[in-house]
Amino acid sequence: MALQYILDAGPIAQYPQILAHGAAGNLLVPQAAVDEIHRRQARGLRADIQDLLDRAIDSGAVVVPSLDGTVATLALECAEEYGPGNVSVVTSDRRLIRLLASKGVASIGGGRFLSELSTTAADAGLERAAERIVAAQRRHLAVGLVVAVAVTAMAVGIVLNHQLIFHRTPVWFIPVLLLLAATLFFWWRGRHRFSYGLFEVTIGLLIASQSVVVLPATYELSTAKSIQFIGGLYIMVRGFESLDLSIEDTCLSGWWRRLFHRGR
Repeated sequence: MALQYILDAGPIAQYPQILAHGAAGNLLVPQAAVDEIHRRQARGLRADIQDLLDRAIDSGAVVVPSLDGTVATLALECAEEYGPGNVSVVTSDRRLIRLLASKGVASIGGGRFLSELSTTAADAGLERAAERIVAAQRRHLAVGLVVAVAVTAMAVGIVLNHQLIFHRTPVWFIPVLLLLAATLFFWWRGRHRFSYGLFEVTIGLLIASQSVVVLPATYELSTAKSIQFIGGLYIMVRGFESLDLSIEDTCLSGWWRRLFHRGR
């Protein structure tokens, strides 16, 4: 029988081209993965991925429930029914991969799945839609990089010229200005977490570096400089956390997981 592929939610978001191969009927989408895509959409995942998933289901991809709704349980059920050699789970979840390997069930990543099926027929309409989604993801990342660089440059310019700027600003207006800035940054973090995370990392790096670069000749950290140094590191960690959340559903997720989530 044909090899049965079971899709986890991660590769669907990272490699939407996978869904173009559902017409053959051997692409199984656990109900848990469908529900996870819905949850990710509520957290900011592009709505067109959900639309693409719905189209793939209409074209032949099969939504399959399992006893407890998890991908692992469905994989083990299919392995028992079809034989472990006839089932492969498409996932980037390392814990799931280890669990399935202990049960004799193979797992592959989204990129390898596309390579294995590169010579098979795919739904042209779904494939074009998926390519548009991937292109939009890449534009989103590129725009995020440009925005982060521009805002960082603006922030550095304000800091370097703060005496000139705030000397001409009425005292009563400074709290209002700071409140507006905080509101704007809060809005920015919610709308474009990737660029905000890059900004946090860059600003944290500058703050921590500045606390060390301007040390006196004795090279001793004062209490104030020590707090500044630790604060810069803290901001950088918060920035990496923002990047971690924003990269999860993009083409960068694979190398990011290999770099920071080897045990997961």
